[in-house]
Amino acid sequence: MKKERFRFARVGGRTSISLRFNTVVLSCFVLIAAFLGLLYHQFQKVLLESINNLNTEFVAQVSATSGFAEEFLQNMANQIFYTHSVSKLRSYQELTNQQVIEGIRELNSFAASSTIIDSIYIFNGKQDYVYSTSSTGAVSDATDSFADQAAVELFGRRNAAQRLVPIPRYSRSANRSSNRELYSFLFFELDSSGTPRDNAIMFNISKNWFTKLYFSNDPGNRAFIVSGEKELIALQNGLSTDECQSLSDRVLPMAQQGDDSGYFVYTAQNGEKSLCFFSVMGSHDWYYVKTVGYDQCLSDLKDIEKEAMIFLAVGFAILFAGGAIISLNIYLPFQQVANRLSLIEPGASQDTSLLLDSLNRLIETSSSADRVRDSLQAMVRGEVLEGLLQGSRQFENPAALIGEYDLNLTGDAPLMLCLASGLRMPQYLECARETIPYREGVVIQNEYTVLFLQPTDPASLSPVLQQLCARYPSVWFIISPEITDWQMLPQAYEKLLETFHLRFLFPREKLLFSETFGELDNSSAVLEQKIDPILSALKKGYGNKTIEAYQDFVACFAGQSYRSISYALTALSNAVFKLYFEVFPNQDRSYEAACRDFEQQLNTLVDIETLNRTFEELFTQIAEQLQKERQAKRGNAMEEIMETIQECYCDPNLSSQSLADRFGLSSAYLCRLFRQVNGCSLMDYINQLRMAKAQEILSDPSVKVKDVPEQIGIENKQYFFMLFKQTTGQTPKQFQTARQEKESAALV
Repeated sequence: MKKERFRFARVGGRTSISLRFNTVVLSCFVLIAAFLGLLYHQFQKVLLESINNLNTEFVAQVSATSGFAEEFLQNMANQIFYTHSVSKLRSYQELTNQQVIEGIRELNSFAASSTIIDSIYIFNGKQDYVYSTSSTGAVSDATDSFADQAAVELFGRRNAAQRLVPIPRYSRSANRSSNRELYSFLFFELDSSGTPRDNAIMFNISKNWFTKLYFSNDPGNRAFIVSGEKELIALQNGLSTDECQSLSDRVLPMAQQGDDSGYFVYTAQNGEKSLCFFSVMGSHDWYYVKTVGYDQCLSDLKDIEKEAMIFLAVGFAILFAGGAIISLNIYLPFQQVANRLSLIEPGASQDTSLLLDSLNRLIETSSSADRVRDSLQAMVRGEVLEGLLQGSRQFENPAALIGEYDLNLTGDAPLMLCLASGLRMPQYLECARETIPYREGVVIQNEYTVLFLQPTDPASLSPVLQQLCARYPSVWFIISPEITDWQMLPQAYEKLLETFHLRFLFPREKLLFSETFGELDNSSAVLEQKIDPILSALKKGYGNKTIEAYQDFVACFAGQSYRSISYALTALSNAVFKLYFEVFPNQDRSYEAACRDFEQQLNTLVDIETLNRTFEELFTQIAEQLQKERQAKRGNAMEEIMETIQECYCDPNLSSQSLADRFGLSSAYLCRLFRQVNGCSLMDYINQLRMAKAQEILSDPSVKVKDVPEQIGIENKQYFFMLFKQTTGQTPKQFQTARQEKESAALV
């Protein structure tokens, strides 16, 4: 809105002056009121678009989470189902003990290496038997005797529609302490008629992991999953069962009318105004429902609305005060002057004109509408640009959109996106002003800035980027390739975001090009395979080997998407924190709090070295503590072993294997431990004791040499003679004779 000035007419007298003054003041009030109406209309429009954007993001998140879970379970099922030993377990009519042991061992190995599997059941229809990995609950047994009868019923009534569909259930086992809430996934083959074959596999996943997969670790996440039959599948702690049922009564009728997703406003039980979003979950007849505080999700718009209302109120107050000042100090005095001038002779009109000119120079009104309009236009342009990036803004052609919203862009030149990790949008645009005349920018979620750049000459972009990097050294600038079709903006923006999330891998490279990353792998299978060696070395207390395995894990980040990296890092951190709290049970914070802190650290991570230091410190602490505990146990065990040897060294059955069996150790580990502590081998030490005992026995001249080996636990006499001569340098007979002669000489 341009500044409006009013002037008194040079002719026309008192009526003309009053009319012009009143018209100008009234026009200002009308324009302010019209501006208020326009502002309110635009605010409602932006508000609706913001809610639609939130709903779009929510639907995309639900779809991605559901798709990832199904893909993960499919890969996991294929991996174990077609393993050779498991195939025998589920399909052979008769199995040897060795085949059963190999199959169960394979299942146990898979379950133990996974952080999410509670147990695995294999159903063999030919044998009518269920094989299980669970050692504390249901164990392998015939179907009619299997402890988890709920699982047997699922095996019995399985159909094609149930493959890899989450089935919530309560597992009742023979051991009451093992009863628990599970989510079971069935996988089986179908014959040509679509009928399930006579064998199947069931993965049982704990309720906690299933809940974490869909609701994350955020305790403030108010969400639940409900089936089309109004069965509550899963629930985050933020909602009560009654509130879930109440929301389901509104969601399911909307879904039955054909709405796969949507939202509505409602008042929560605590009286807070909230938004409820819902979306169908993949191919299941399930609906993911999430509630968010109305003010919480629209806080930025609420702040804008509040500021605009304050600004308008101040504008009205200033306008009213200005009108009052003009009336009291100019208009009313001028009326008095005009009344007196009207009594003057016509020749005095020249003086009246001079007086009017002087008064007109003093009487000017100004409005803050320019600033309000600029702010509103900036907000609307920001919403339009953000809509282009997210694909929610529909347009016929770029030129029409540019003209409608007065964007500083052109539809005739290619477009490049630049994502800056900072929020100084005006300063970034100012850096590009001289060489890039067509440019726009938008700050998204107060987290980063996206610049729309249209350089007239491709060579002019490089100096601008160098200037930006030099002026803002702590900011990452990520550049997209040239975009000639504006419909491809969402794809280019998504690639920029992926690169932005991966910036912690390049802490010193502040200028990145998204096209250099190519296609990234969304599967975390490669990274998950690298986790097992880390945990294996850590549990053994090998700090250096753990760090080496971790470095090998980090080296595999290249070519992986942010989602796969973050998923693998979360899985690793959960396993490491679990071990940490087992080793150090008395901690101020809980395991859940540690996981939440790590997730927050991961979301704000800008340097991979920070992450490396976090893990390496944990590895070092855990490994050192495990080493201390094992050294203490090793010392106690060695004392008992030495006592046993002292008592039983004359037992012919005493050996490294018998000692290992007695103390629950492997023979190789026992021998290695004995040598580390005593500096000699176990059998050498036993033979030393036996030889000392033999010398003691041979000191008696009445003892026959041939009877000595049996008394000291050596069955092979030739071996005894060899050991004795190696120890004393004499044969047993020579030793006995020499001892007798020495004693005789002493008597003489």
